[in-house]
Amino acid sequence: MIRRRQSPDDARAAAVEAAHGLLIEEGVAAVTLKAVASRIGRTHANLLHHFGSAAGLHRALAEEIARRVSASITAAIASRRRGEATPRDVVDAMFDAFARDRVGELVGWIALTRQREALLPVTETVAAILADFRAAGDPRPMDRVVLGLVLLAIGDSLVGAEVAAATGDDPMAVREIAVAQIGALLS
Repeated sequence: MIRRRQSPDDARAAAVEAAHGLLIEEGVAAVTLKAVASRIGRTHANLLHHFGSAAGLHRALAEEIARRVSASITAAIASRRRGEATPRDVVDAMFDAFARDRVGELVGWIALTRQREALLPVTETVAAILADFRAAGDPRPMDRVVLGLVLLAIGDSLVGAEVAAATGDDPMAVREIAVAQIGALLS
């Protein structure tokens, strides 16, 4: 069998995609250099060459997830601006993106392992969303809206179902709380 040589960008992209698959299927603890290398038919040393460390791989994964989540949220906001979506639609898009990509778990893992620099893609995404609101001339206090939504969505994607069960409430109730908070902040 002849192995085709990949460009460095293609090799990194394949590794990040494999890491994302592991995150979705097995959780963040499964996202190791060894597991990712095995999944894409490369060596641990090869991944070290591309990422420098497990923290480098986690940061690259956070960058990819931040890009995907940002695209989803930006599309929902644009739809809202055109009058095609409600605040609940925007909240649903954000919460669904965070849940789908297991953002809470990844953010929690990064924070608990003290890899704070790997959170930079997430914080840059939040700042970009706020910059978009400012560029559109929105005079309302969107910083607090975004802060509240992001923190609620992270918490919900991490332990929302369990906390909702403990309170005896519907797991979707947090989304109603988020919409109410948006209304309160913007009124």
